Amino acid sequence: MLILLFIVTTLGSLLSGLTGMAGGAVILGGLMIFFPTAESLAMHGVVQSVSNGTRIIFWWKSIHWDVVWRYSLLLLPGAFVGGLLFNYLNLHLVEAALGALILTVVWVPMPKRFDGTFTKNGFIWLGLLSGFFSMLAGVVGPLLNPFFDKLQIKREQMVSTKSACQLILHLARIGSYAGVVGLDLEKYGVEMLLMIVAAIIGIFLSRPVGKHITDQQLDVALKVLLTIMGCKNVVTGISGYLV
Repeated sequence: MLILLFIVTTLGSLLSGLTGMAGGAVILGGLMIFFPTAESLAMHGVVQSVSNGTRIIFWWKSIHWDVVWRYSLLLLPGAFVGGLLFNYLNLHLVEAALGALILTVVWVPMPKRFDGTFTKNGFIWLGLLSGFFSMLAGVVGPLLNPFFDKLQIKREQMVSTKSACQLILHLARIGSYAGVVGLDLEKYGVEMLLMIVAAIIGIFLSRPVGKHITDQQLDVALKVLLTIMGCKNVVTGISGYLV
């Protein structure tokens, strides 16, 4: 199990470094193969915090902090309310919904740009909604891309700014899962330490690997992997709910 977990986390972190998205869905899908839904979501927050933190170190000077502080302003209250609601959800249905979300992100085309009016102050409310829905879904990064695209900034600035926002988001999730949901992750210390190492390795590998793989090859591999994981979550979630 530990070897497979290490491979999945490294691959997910590698994908995040190459594309700026989708890697989190791979890691979450891998976690849900081995651990219960609630624990998977919490551990996912820990690993993604390290992954985003590593990217921030690489691109610190490119971060648009005026966006980050706005996004963070109401994020914690959103995560707190989401954590309260999480206690009343059927976790089998949450697992099925997560699988459906992963399949949606993979196969339903997301708009390249958000055509409505969206200023930087809109990130205040986007942070609130992200904090809330991240507690229930875990993977919200790809759904935020159309709004971040409105910033009209360079790719490096986009990745670094989004990584800073996502780091704060995942830290809020960890706090809410521990304080509101009441999860104790100490018993998974070995697994999380292994995944943290794998996440860092994946980020470091993203630069040299990116020079030897085409976008088409990456897209095919990503879709196959995420589709398998998404289908697995839907099937096991629904079957668990019906039993």
